[in-house]
Amino acid sequence: MVFAAALAMAGAAAARDYVVVGSTDPAIARGQTFEAGSRLALQPGRTLTLMHASGSLVTVKGGATGVVLPRRQGNQAEADRLAIMRAIVAPPPSRATRGGICPGPEALTTLDAIAQAQQAGCRTAATQALETWIAGQTPEEVEAPQD
Repeated sequence: MVFAAALAMAGAAAARDYVVVGSTDPAIARGQTFEAGSRLALQPGRTLTLMHASGSLVTVKGGATGVVLPRRQGNQAEADRLAIMRAIVAPPPSRATRGGICPGPEALTTLDAIAQAQQAGCRTAATQALETWIAGQTPEEVEAPQD
């Protein structure tokens, strides 16, 4: 059932290129997805850290006219994995996950391994591993366009 839900979310999110993994804007929550090239109403002083479908991180800084997300290409496998990452960073559901033997978060060192753990019902391990993975990355910084 968890696997079927992940696949359904993957198909629904295939057109999205970025998932929010950090935000200083209260109107934009972790787990929201956006398409590359989208203009966001991100005000000056606000930042978003986004994960692209490829796994790269980018931090965008708000401006007077908002910010346009960088255009990047991703393939279907990356989009499917991004949908799973979205499920990990989004606020947790109110229902319990199924039990089982889960790997320790320290064993989940790639995005694919993290995605597989999430699909297997190991949300806690996947969440901790993704947070560690994100903290170990250096996001590319994108300034708001000067109009």
